Amino acid sequence: MTTLNRSSSFDTGPLSWVIGEIRDALTRAATSLRDAAGRSPEAQPTLLLHAKSHLHQAHGALQMVDVDGVGVFTAAAEAVLDRFKDGQLACNAESVQVVLDAFGALGEYLDELLGGAPQQPARLFPYYRDMVERHGEHKVHPADLLPLDLSVLPELPATASVNADVDIAACRAHFEKALLPYLKADDDAARRAQAHDMAAAIAPIAGAQDGARARLFWQALHAFASVVADGQVATDLYIKQLFGQINLQLRRLAKGQQDAPEAMLRDALFFVAAARTPGLEARALRQALGLDGAVPHDYAERRYGRLDPQALKDAREALARTKSDWDLIAGDGKPDAAIENDFNDALARLAGASDKLGAPALAQLLRELGRAAGDSVQSGRDDQFGLEMAAAMLFVENSLDQLRQLPDDFSQNAEAVGARLLALAAGETPPDAPQWQGELARQIQQGQTVAVLAGEVKAGLRQIEKLLDDYYDDPSKRQVLEQAGPVLHGLQGAFAILDQEQAVLTVHHVEDAVRTLADSARDVTAQHASLHNIAQNIGALGFFADLLAQDSALARGRFTFDTEKQLLRELPFEFTAAPETDVADLANAAAGTDAHDDVDAELLGIFIAEAQEVLGFVVETLPRAADEPGNQETLTGLRRAFHTLKGSSRMVGLEAFGATAAGIERVMNVWLADGRAATADLLALLAHAYAELDAWVAELAAGQAPQRDGAALIEAAARVQEGGAFAPSAELDEIPVLDEEITPPGPDAVRRVGDLAIGQALHDVYLLETESLCATLEDAFAALRADPAQRASADAITAA
Repeated sequence: MTTLNRSSSFDTGPLSWVIGEIRDALTRAATSLRDAAGRSPEAQPTLLLHAKSHLHQAHGALQMVDVDGVGVFTAAAEAVLDRFKDGQLACNAESVQVVLDAFGALGEYLDELLGGAPQQPARLFPYYRDMVERHGEHKVHPADLLPLDLSVLPELPATASVNADVDIAACRAHFEKALLPYLKADDDAARRAQAHDMAAAIAPIAGAQDGARARLFWQALHAFASVVADGQVATDLYIKQLFGQINLQLRRLAKGQQDAPEAMLRDALFFVAAARTPGLEARALRQALGLDGAVPHDYAERRYGRLDPQALKDAREALARTKSDWDLIAGDGKPDAAIENDFNDALARLAGASDKLGAPALAQLLRELGRAAGDSVQSGRDDQFGLEMAAAMLFVENSLDQLRQLPDDFSQNAEAVGARLLALAAGETPPDAPQWQGELARQIQQGQTVAVLAGEVKAGLRQIEKLLDDYYDDPSKRQVLEQAGPVLHGLQGAFAILDQEQAVLTVHHVEDAVRTLADSARDVTAQHASLHNIAQNIGALGFFADLLAQDSALARGRFTFDTEKQLLRELPFEFTAAPETDVADLANAAAGTDAHDDVDAELLGIFIAEAQEVLGFVVETLPRAADEPGNQETLTGLRRAFHTLKGSSRMVGLEAFGATAAGIERVMNVWLADGRAATADLLALLAHAYAELDAWVAELAAGQAPQRDGAALIEAAARVQEGGAFAPSAELDEIPVLDEEITPPGPDAVRRVGDLAIGQALHDVYLLETESLCATLEDAFAALRADPAQRASADAITAA
């Protein structure tokens, strides 16, 4: 399939980290927009401003994670909101629904990307067109959504012939002779014949062009005409318009005008990219410009909005419960009756949701799955049934991902899955498994093996981290480093079994580095640098192990061991020092707050950039932890963040900073080891930790010498770690913005501001968001003081 290239090149990791915030922002924007449609014209502007603010947050997040083409889509939505607000477009239920449909389509498109679908923003075209037509200011074209960068031209495929003496007037006459019959033709065969003549008319022109841009332009136009002539794209209004524009361009070229409009070039390349099975020239252009799989041939169809989003959400939640309950049932000889009841209830919910989603065959399979599971539990069937059940659940999961376009043989396949389950549960010989079902079983077995090994790897990494912490606290304990050898050797073996070469190289390097630390006395600076390198690699291996448990193939392509820097790196991200930072001044400031007088300026600049990035992740993730306190993945991400801060600061010699981050990390280790959900006390601790460390880094970045030691925060962390309440000292209560009047949380987990009682989690989220907005305003005021004549930025207005 031509879509595979783009599918395999898109890294879903960054999008998965912010998808929650994007969904929330779109939901809030939709709510404000609906409210505005039902209000008076006087009340609408404020609600519309709120809607645009939330939409702009989603717009920014999508740009940050490099989702192709959707920036144009969300910008179009913002433009419609502006017209509502300015009164140029009536903000009523009908016009608002256009934008709400667009929000829904965007959400479904992003869900498809997370499920492994290729980046094809043109799927959003029908909803984009509806919004742009509301503008009434400019024409709309599906090529607007084409992800294409023409700032640097690629090496072009060779033209069929090179001839500087082409008779342009004759080419135009030949083209015009075929154009009118093409436009008037009422059957595909006639249109294809005339398109063939038009392609032949412009074929020599590219070879007569001197410049690379002009050659690309005419090659693209010829390739466009060729795919139309070959029936690779269906004729529509946009194709007819482009042929008319080519005729005008031929007229200008005959007069000696050598321009090559980029809009025409993009339009032509769009249809080249949309061709089902392109010819040689079109295929070469697609490969040179990275357009393979960029445009689906059915881009004009309304793909989204046909499924009930609530029913789909219910189905996914019920499936997760079903899988979790079955793991408990299958692993226990005497399953708990409550778990069995929950399992059956979840299956019933899943079947009901499937009926609502228009998938009766899937609903029938789920009912059969429930009967087979009950029979199997009663009769105590063997492991083969367990594997078959796992394969069936994977089939169901894949079906939910493909509901918009289920294959023609889906009902037949679902029936085969159910028949095998029922036969196995009854102790009968099941029908032969089709080839695709055997592949599902193989995936299950492989996934179970990977999951087990990934769990062992993470346990080993935690052990290594503890040994390194012990050594860091007391370098005389060299024997603890010797204990790391066997653990690292085991990790190397596990990665070798899974054929993860880059991870094997990383562990081998860590083994050598740990052995060097244990065998030789080194100066303090060298020890810090070596320990930081080891800590970075162990942290990266932790990220790798998490991804490995989800998708071993993705993990293999996402990480690489940099032999020059001796670091395992996650490919999409690189931390670099901010170019405007005067690292020498920063080093002098840091030296004034620490026992080390030889702080390396370059390392400090790198630390500041990395710390700002990590703290940004923390402040974005805390609201999610408050909304989903039981989400262990979210808590794991927060723990890694403080682990990274600990290692980075120690590398620079910021011992107090490192000790503070380590105190928070220890609390998170306890939480994760016990599988505990986030409590109000933990969230309050994390919020204060973010505020303290963020202010600390800001002072360093400003060239100041921070007068901080983190002692109060470390004490508060120790109390929470031991199960106590978070009771900040007076020093800590000064950290969050607007917190002076707020009393510490009581046993009812609320904060009190005067007579107002606020839930702890909501209170902490509010403070974090407020602090972020205040920081934006501070930057805006600084810019205005430097240049009072400039206009306030959109971000500053939104923050205000």
